[in-house]
Amino acid sequence: MGIMKKCLVLDLDNTLWGGVAGEDGIDNLALSLQAPGNSFLAFQQAILDYYNRGVILAINSRNNPEDAWAVIRNHPNMILKEHHFAAHRINWDDKAQNLKELAQELNIGLDSIVFLDDDPTNRELVRALVPEVETPDLPLDPKDYAKFLHSLNYFTSDAVTDEDKMRGNLYVTERLRKEQEKQYDNKEDFLRSLNLELFIYKDNDSCVSRLTQLTEKTNQFNVFKKPFIDEDIRSFIASKNHKIFHGQLQDVFGDYGVVAFALVEIRGDMWHICSMLMSCRVFGRDVEEAFLGEIIKCAYKEGVKNITITFAESEKNAPAKEFVSKHFKEGYKKVEEKPHQPAWIITTLYENV
Repeated sequence: MGIMKKCLVLDLDNTLWGGVAGEDGIDNLALSLQAPGNSFLAFQQAILDYYNRGVILAINSRNNPEDAWAVIRNHPNMILKEHHFAAHRINWDDKAQNLKELAQELNIGLDSIVFLDDDPTNRELVRALVPEVETPDLPLDPKDYAKFLHSLNYFTSDAVTDEDKMRGNLYVTERLRKEQEKQYDNKEDFLRSLNLELFIYKDNDSCVSRLTQLTEKTNQFNVFKKPFIDEDIRSFIASKNHKIFHGQLQDVFGDYGVVAFALVEIRGDMWHICSMLMSCRVFGRDVEEAFLGEIIKCAYKEGVKNITITFAESEKNAPAKEFVSKHFKEGYKKVEEKPHQPAWIITTLYENV
């Protein structure tokens, strides 16, 4: 059983190509259809296959940035291009510190990273200073690189959703958004510049696997962490006593994919939100307000004036707690208490709130 990882961080010299960019020059690197360059081409293609399955790619290289980018941008045989990398550290700092910064920039845990570097000294440094990062030994012969990468089971997945396939690109476009945000003095103007569009669907079964995945993985904005399987989601969609909502977000930089989910139980003249969650990558862009607002609008159209929600506090869902406290004004009522588990809390939202 492998431990699932999200991000593959790569060295450059003698890892993605043979030779040293700053010393050998772009024309003398081993990166061609002939040996030994063909081994590095095969390795890059294997990495690209993982990118297309949703693995995030990043660079961690001790190099002159100008030399490294010249190869990536201009070498005719480069398979991996600049847009494939969600983040990069090309400098002369130690690679352990670079990995910490990359994890922070990508908003992922160090334990979500696999680091590949041909230099055993760098590998030992990373293992000593950031042991959370998985740092396997690359084979001594580059012709074994591609086979070795495929032998790793860190990135296996039973179901690959559209969002999985988009993940690498999602992190690249997020970097573009952050750059654009620097141009604005306030959040409102920045959000307006994105031209955000939220598409909300009710009882739609077109992305069941993605909804299941959201219930399994979402922690920060999740009012009640309860993972579902595909069969659960399908049964709720078919049920007359439940409604499933999900939201897909787009902006000027591209498609975020399906980012929001809610399960509503119909209890007579009341709707009860059993589950509501949203991907952390869009939280704070007013998407959560729009999503809840649409649920309320649908309820009112059906004559429902009383909406409640279940909230269970966890170590990670402070954003969800703040959201519930803001929008559900009737206060908290504990309805269940178990040893070593947070209480369930129900609050009520009325039409005049």
